[in-house]
Amino acid sequence: MEQPRKRHCWECRRRCLVCDSTRPACKRCSASGTACPGYNESKPARLRWLAPGRVTSRTRRLKGAPSLQIEGSSGETAPAATALIPPQTNHVAIPRFEMRTEACDLVQAVEYFNTCIYQELLPMHELGPNPYIYSISPAHVQRAIEYPDYMRLSMVCMALSHRLSRTRNDTQSNALNETFYRYRGIVIRSISQDIALEERHTSDAVLAGVMFLLLADVQHGASPHWRCHLEGLQRLLAIRGGLRALITSRPLGALIRCFIFISVIGNTTCPASDLAMADLHLADLDIIINCYSGEFLPFQMCPPPLFADIIRINHLRMRAKTFEHADAEDLLSRACGVLERIRDYSPREWAESKPWSTEDWLLVGRIYRATAALYCILSLQSVSLLPRTPFLRESCTRHGQDLHALLGQGLPSPRTKRFMIWPLVVLGVEAVHGGATMRAFVEKELPEISHHVGTHVPLTAKRVLQRFWASGETSWDACFDRPFAFATQISVDASQIMP
Repeated sequence: MEQPRKRHCWECRRRCLVCDSTRPACKRCSASGTACPGYNESKPARLRWLAPGRVTSRTRRLKGAPSLQIEGSSGETAPAATALIPPQTNHVAIPRFEMRTEACDLVQAVEYFNTCIYQELLPMHELGPNPYIYSISPAHVQRAIEYPDYMRLSMVCMALSHRLSRTRNDTQSNALNETFYRYRGIVIRSISQDIALEERHTSDAVLAGVMFLLLADVQHGASPHWRCHLEGLQRLLAIRGGLRALITSRPLGALIRCFIFISVIGNTTCPASDLAMADLHLADLDIIINCYSGEFLPFQMCPPPLFADIIRINHLRMRAKTFEHADAEDLLSRACGVLERIRDYSPREWAESKPWSTEDWLLVGRIYRATAALYCILSLQSVSLLPRTPFLRESCTRHGQDLHALLGQGLPSPRTKRFMIWPLVVLGVEAVHGGATMRAFVEKELPEISHHVGTHVPLTAKRVLQRFWASGETSWDACFDRPFAFATQISVDASQIMP
């Protein structure tokens, strides 16, 4: 007998959900207590779709933000849960789906990304061709229907979090925040279900889902326990063979780079007694640098040789908590070698290897060289691997002054501004010695980055630094009493991942 053609049931199609195609009634409908309308060729009369063009927007008085309206299956018109679309935007052509609240919010999130976030990313193309910056097309939206809830609805979480960073004191903020946490809960439940399935728990989609949740929590400030997502992702990667087995995977390429960057930079701003994966990063250092040195923006504009030295510094900090006295001379030699290598690094040689915008790359290279030198000295003095000598204090003062001046050039540029958060945090630690002018500069710039990038991260950094400045302490580890992830990436490209 010919098997029936696999297709979504009419209820799942109406709700833009992935149907398991179980007959005579799908399990998704049964689990939700809905009578499954089945798979007949003709649409059941009781289900009502919107005709193309019936979804409209109307102007509201909340900062001019419009709210999409949807027509439910009863024929009544109801307002969407959130109004994401910023004022004075040109709506893109997006296919009209059979909408209820989730589908409407997804479409609003896509429109918000295209008309707001994407437009602000465009200046980065002036640095060179970037394949990860593109608008979300109707084809992308159509494909999203096949993705699990945790992948599809992470887009809504990202857009809501970005919008909240722009409107934190607006009357709309409470509603946006409630909607963010509602979708975050859906994402967590959805990904937990797939992790519980043996055939799904290490799939590319699950790896992407955990990364999306990590980024959402970091950017929104939703949970101080972001590290648990990172460590969970590390365990899933280990089951798949670890970085060496996956680092060349095309579908996972952007995800792996994001994972490496957040885990390495996150180790710089946490106690030396609580570093995560520092030994694994050092063990995989060769393949990390070899695979990504030729990539555009492999480490959020940090030059690969300096990124390699940051990994080495993190490992030295970890070793400093466990080394035997006999190892002291060897560790001091390694620390001095790292510092000398950073000082000898040539930003101009790196900038001249770029096809476009050489002066921008030169500026960024100088910023990261000064930042890496400060991190090396301050963090390794904090664990007593480098001595507190007048020479090194003078060196920190010089690097701090240089970094202050260089950030004054890099922060106003829309091409480079979003990559300045970690250098600005490092300058903030040095500012405990650098005086009121340097501290005022850091305090002023962090909220501006928060608004520009659409992330809560710089505001967290500001609170951490202000507390440190007021504490009377001066050492690196006294600033960071728990792990912080001061990275401003808000999403990762998953377009190559299969549902």
